[in-house]
Amino acid sequence: MDAKCPECERVAILDDDVTSVKCPHCNFEADYDTYLEIMKDHAMNMASDYIPDRPGM
Repeated sequence: MDAKCPECERVAILDDDVTSVKCPHCNFEADYDTYLEIMKDHAMNMASDYIPDRPGM
C-alpha cells in the first residue's frame, strides 16, 4: 500500500502487515504508529497556517 513520505513528500511504502512505512526515495523509515503521529503533526501545522488571526480569540 502507498503512503505519503513526510520528509520528501513522494510515495512511500506501507508494508502488508501495516507495521512500518519506508520511503525508497529518501530512506525515511518509521513504525506505523510513529508515522501516524508525524503525519498528524503535519496536518495540524497545515491547518494552523489557514486559521486567520482574529482579535479577541
